[in-house]
Amino acid sequence: MNKQEFYKNMQKIETAYNKKFSKEELMLWFKEFMTTETSEFGKAVDKTIKEIKFIPKIADIRARIKVNSNDYYTNDPYACLYKNLEWCQKVKEWLTNEYNNI
Repeated sequence: MNKQEFYKNMQKIETAYNKKFSKEELMLWFKEFMTTETSEFGKAVDKTIKEIKFIPKIADIRARIKVNSNDYYTNDPYACLYKNLEWCQKVKEWLTNEYNNI
């Protein structure tokens, strides 16, 4: 996610809760979510706005992001160095098939 996409979603939070984040707060939030896909972050922000009455914390947004426990292995740039490389490839294939069947 780039900074423009991130800031667009943060503006939703600022508007919904009438809160202006400082530059330091925005940088902290960006560092926390910069590896998150924009669509997942946007969905989590929208869901948080609908469910949370008070200004959300990073943990509130993080709790609403759909997490795949296999992402660590499948998205790791050094996956080719794993001893269980075949397993990594099978997980990638399985995930691809699961997303295509939805």
